[in-house]
Amino acid sequence: MKKNFDITAFTDYRKVASQYTDTYIKNSRSVVIKENEDEVFVVCSKSVYEKIEKKIEQFHYPKKVNLSVVSDSDFEQFVGNIVEGNTVKKADKKDISRTGFVIEEVSETSPAVNIINATCLNAIKMGASDIHIVPENHKTCIRFRIDGVLQNIKEFDYSMFNSLSSRIKVMSNLNIMETRLCQDGHMKLKTDGKEIDFRVSIVPVIGGESIVLRLFNSDIQKADLDELGFSKPDVKFLKEAVALRSGLILISGPTGSGKTTTIHSLINQMDKKALKIITIEDPVERIIDDIEQIEVNEAINLTFESVLRCVLRQDPDVIMIGEIRDRETAELAVRASLTGHVIISTLHTDDSISTITRLTDLGVEPYLIASVFKYSVAQRLVRKTCPLCGGTGCEKCGFTGYKGRTVISEMFKIDEVLSQMISERKNAQEIKKYLLKNGMKFLKDDAAAKVRLKKTTREEIKREALA
Repeated sequence: MKKNFDITAFTDYRKVASQYTDTYIKNSRSVVIKENEDEVFVVCSKSVYEKIEKKIEQFHYPKKVNLSVVSDSDFEQFVGNIVEGNTVKKADKKDISRTGFVIEEVSETSPAVNIINATCLNAIKMGASDIHIVPENHKTCIRFRIDGVLQNIKEFDYSMFNSLSSRIKVMSNLNIMETRLCQDGHMKLKTDGKEIDFRVSIVPVIGGESIVLRLFNSDIQKADLDELGFSKPDVKFLKEAVALRSGLILISGPTGSGKTTTIHSLINQMDKKALKIITIEDPVERIIDDIEQIEVNEAINLTFESVLRCVLRQDPDVIMIGEIRDRETAELAVRASLTGHVIISTLHTDDSISTITRLTDLGVEPYLIASVFKYSVAQRLVRKTCPLCGGTGCEKCGFTGYKGRTVISEMFKIDEVLSQMISERKNAQEIKKYLLKNGMKFLKDDAAAKVRLKKTTREEIKREALA
């Protein structure tokens, strides 16, 4: 029994003269990879090896059978990406209904089942954060967001879209007949002993629906502060921040800038056994040992604000709020900081100084901000230069020149002078001038430093508008 064949890249299976039918390949979970006068080479899925070994030998007798084994997930990828990709035939455009749904296609024998399974497995293996399935120009496009950038992965004829959409709706317990309204749900997929949670968003668009699946690994993960890409002085600064015993710490940046990962890494620096730490998140992205995590659900009025009111009665030491979105949450967070709690949260602002303006815009009085606001951090994520090829492109990085992402950051601590400036409603330019005078490094400074160290490229910095 051998395990050395990459079935997921076997695109030429149809060129093997004595190949099985596609139906047999899917049912038996085996495929011929080559054959000569004396031998036939077959690959099968691990789960069926013992069941089909003798059948395969009898089928090809008197030739000798060399049987190799691949993982179930690899064979599923082969079926979904390659076999189904060859068998899905183009339909007459006149027969395609852009709104109809054929319920008989949603079954365990439908190509849509195999395609969705293979797509999810591909996304997990490639480290994608999101899967996009959209209909456009008489075709169905599947794209992955990898390291923050969308990549085209596969295309099918438009006739497959309704089946794929319906399959996802079934898996995520959504209304399969509804195509005119937005729907949100989630589904779980188990692979290699891990459970991956997919958050599903479906939005009606011209020509069909836009489907986005966001991947969350629900395994226990440890976000290591030293491995996120912060400079050594910034890591020291952040470790100083988590020693706080009361006050407000804010992490700012746009969606997808890694704010939640940074907050989780800060929590992992705390003494979780001695402190009562509660998080309020939307959604819970990582399960962390020894803390209490709450997922908001606006459908039942379980909002950040309503949960925070209840959590304050739980005698917490540290409260993590996934995002401060409204005046009520902002005022509660500030007042909780005043009463001896550490509050860590995020804001959607362009830089660290703008967090002060944002809190004011939400209705928090400047004197309260000055009393509780202790540390401000802003960040972005940029793609890292591949360490193997140095950015020239190789198989390891998908020939993009990049592998993984690193953080670009700026941060400051509110001292007595800044506190007084906030109370006096000094504007952002005056605060920036003071921080610059005291040696603060801004986002563009950190970006330029990482380019000099060859951790990223000037092109990537420009793409994130940091040059």
